Amino acid sequence: MKNNKEEPVKFRKKALEHLNKPTSMDDTLQVITLKNWLLLLVLVLIICGCITWLFLGTLFIKTSGKGVLMSVVGDIETVQAAENSGFIEKIVVYTGQTIKKNTVLATIKSDLETQLEIQGNYLKKLKYEQNILSERAEFMVKDLREKQEEQIEKIHASLRAAKEKLKQLAVLTKLKENAMKKGIIDLPNVTETRIEYFKLLQEINSHEAELISMKSNLVELQDKWQERQKELALIIYKEEHNYQLIKRRWLHTNLIKSPLAGTIAEIRVKAGDYIQPGQPILTIIPADQNLYALIFVPAGKGKLIKPGMKVQIAPTMVNKFEFGTIKGRVETVSSLPVTPQMMMTLLKNKQIVNTFLPSEPQLAVKVSLQKNSGSHSGYQWTTSQGPPLQLTQGTLVDAMFNVEEKKPIDILINLTNRVINKGTSK
Repeated sequence: MKNNKEEPVKFRKKALEHLNKPTSMDDTLQVITLKNWLLLLVLVLIICGCITWLFLGTLFIKTSGKGVLMSVVGDIETVQAAENSGFIEKIVVYTGQTIKKNTVLATIKSDLETQLEIQGNYLKKLKYEQNILSERAEFMVKDLREKQEEQIEKIHASLRAAKEKLKQLAVLTKLKENAMKKGIIDLPNVTETRIEYFKLLQEINSHEAELISMKSNLVELQDKWQERQKELALIIYKEEHNYQLIKRRWLHTNLIKSPLAGTIAEIRVKAGDYIQPGQPILTIIPADQNLYALIFVPAGKGKLIKPGMKVQIAPTMVNKFEFGTIKGRVETVSSLPVTPQMMMTLLKNKQIVNTFLPSEPQLAVKVSLQKNSGSHSGYQWTTSQGPPLQLTQGTLVDAMFNVEEKKPIDILINLTNRVINKGTSK
């Protein structure tokens, strides 16, 4: 017998949960987060910035070139050897060194050095002879004076005795003469006394003459030695003068000094080289220079460059990302490409000329540099001060020319017109 009892209806668990869930009318509204608002604001600012840039911004169409800094006035100074030949002993400076006026550049061992040494030795010999002569003269005079002093003392003693005896003979002669008058003695006796008196008088005169002669001999000897000393002193004076002249010339030629302040551009000799008078030793770039940039640009691009255009000059040894570039303006542009001969005339350096000789023709562009006395270099940089260095003639540079300025909207319109015209033509 069938069981007619009805079974209960079974529902899925998920269906029951959905049935019992409250309606969405009770749910809270989901609002936009702060992050989304910021993203929206940034997007709006970017769009506004792009629109502003399209109408107010400027795009530069540029072309580049390479060149070198040149001096407006004055060429590179060439230092030459002086009037004497010799060997380079030492080069004191190096290429690129900044120097002051009268800085020693090189030392030279010239023929004058040998002459100076010979003259110096001869002068020493003369002075040695002078000392010997002085010592000998002093000894001879002293020796003669000492000998004469002994003789003079003896002569004076003889003179004193003779004069005393002469007085006695004079008295005796007078007495005998009186006695002869009285007839006491005869004439021969008186005559004998008189003869003795005159002999003694002659002896006294002889001693006095001898004293005078001895003094004269001493003076004559002194004069003789003094004359020889004067002659030698005069010779020494002349040779000393010659020595100083040679020394002055040697100092002038031995030390090659800089005639001006600047930077060593090129050294043309080395230690040990034999140089002739007037031979170039090295070249110096003057420190006080008014510089301009001589830029070489391919002829195809160079035709776009016009006088007055702005130029950015970047010396090759300067990091332009750190220090920026020098501001300049185009002064002149050559109408025809420059030849290697023209470059050599302008630059006067074969190595630099070879740097600017690519396969295609080049135009020469002269660029004036803006001055700024407040910067280290004296020129206006895109940064406030620029690098802490002194620019000199011969510095290699890169140049960027702003050949055209356009607004982005104009470029966009032109591009749109081209696309439309191209689609219409099809």
